[in-house]
Amino acid sequence: MFLGIRRLLAFCVVFLAMPVLPTHADDRLVVVADEWPPFSGEGLPGQGISLDVTRAVLERAGFTVETAVLPWSRVVSGAKAGDYDVVTSLFLDVDLAKSLLYSDPFFTTEVQFVRAKGADATYRDLQSLRPYTIAVGIDFLYEERFDRADFLNKFEVMTAYQGIQMVASGRVDLTLDSTHVIRHSIQQGDRSLLDKIEFIEPALTSQNIHMAISRLRPDHKQVAQAFNTTLAQMRADGTLDALLAKHLVE
Repeated sequence: MFLGIRRLLAFCVVFLAMPVLPTHADDRLVVVADEWPPFSGEGLPGQGISLDVTRAVLERAGFTVETAVLPWSRVVSGAKAGDYDVVTSLFLDVDLAKSLLYSDPFFTTEVQFVRAKGADATYRDLQSLRPYTIAVGIDFLYEERFDRADFLNKFEVMTAYQGIQMVASGRVDLTLDSTHVIRHSIQQGDRSLLDKIEFIEPALTSQNIHMAISRLRPDHKQVAQAFNTTLAQMRADGTLDALLAKHLVE
């Protein structure tokens, strides 16, 4: 009797630990992201935090995964058209959520302003930013209220690193991005910039990073469920932390 109970319990443990397998006939997923180191990038280990985590979770859930790093404009247009199954390296965005079903987050990062070291630029609220010129990435998403604040003097740049250089040289007053992006950009570029810039407290926002599935895919809800269930398992058994540790730069 006790042996039978043990066997039943062991079976239950194994069954609960199994990933939720895809039920749709097509278990192949095309996953895309834009160039946004360290979260995504063609030259990064595993193509960056987001692509590496998303790939690992989906493959453990039973999917076949193909990945690509594309320009942001192509990512957005392709996602809305259903050309790609999954987009990763995403902050939650109301407009994109109309076309994409967001997963549970797999990472959290703070978005902070950066000024030249010793400068007097401050941040309290959006109105306090009126006197400053702020370098922002073209079509980058930072935080909804800031993104829509057309009364601010925003100067468009191609990359976060370009914005950091402009702040350090005094060409603009501020720039902003994920603190992980800013630190990675400096460490991969010119480390002397660390002595020329500083973060401003408080942070503009804390943002979760997600992947999201095209709503045009018939089984998008099942894919999201499989991802969320498997992500929770990987978080519980330490696999997620081990994967993130390969990428994080302090």
